Amino acid sequence: MQLINYIILFFNMVVVPCVAVPENWNYCYKNMDVWLYPEIQKGWDLYTEKEIPYQNERELLENYK
Repeated sequence: MQLINYIILFFNMVVVPCVAVPENWNYCYKNMDVWLYPEIQKGWDLYTEKEIPYQNERELLENYK
């Protein structure tokens, strides 16, 4: 159920604004491999708990000590 909510939120926050506003088309569809696909992968890793939120920041702080 939670995954369905994430998909609906993603659709409402990303897809609808890109499709509904013609001025956004050039910005939304340009370089999707740079901004969209990595974020989908990161979201999946967070959802499946392969990564925890702020994991990179935590590791940097631990190495800094």
